Amino acid sequence: MKAATLHQIKKELETIAPQKLMALTLRLIKFKTENKELISYLLFDESEQAGYISDIKYEVTELLINIKSLSPYLAKRALRKALKVITKYSKYMGSKDAEAELLIHFCNHVYNQGISRQTHKTVLNIYLNTLIKVQKLLPLVHHELQNDFQQELIRLQKI
Repeated sequence: MKAATLHQIKKELETIAPQKLMALTLRLIKFKTENKELISYLLFDESEQAGYISDIKYEVTELLINIKSLSPYLAKRALRKALKVITKYSKYMGSKDAEAELLIHFCNHVYNQGISRQTHKTVLNIYLNTLIKVQKLLPLVHHELQNDFQQELIRLQKI
């Protein structure tokens, strides 16, 4: 069975009664946690984006606490999990500024942990790939933030 196009769905949603639209939305939310998280963000957190970003930073920091003492395998898993969290919440916000800020926070945390980047080659690769991702995001970021992020990138690239 072929799914309808976005245009067809939009056209049909315009004709639906509000109660039926609410019932469809609630049914959609029941199936996936990701849908519920997105609706929660749109309803409750979208207007308070700074607080939402600080909550995400706290969550990432909690994931990366004591990463220095972990084995390379567990350190790699913790880093990937933190990046997955950042990617998911950045997708909800739809803001390149916020995504760059969160990725820089991640890199800062890894950099400040003082992880031996020579012995943890996978950690170094994850770290460098994240820096590259931030560098690619810079042209898409608001011009007032670009300079701040660029200075931070220069500091973080000194390994």
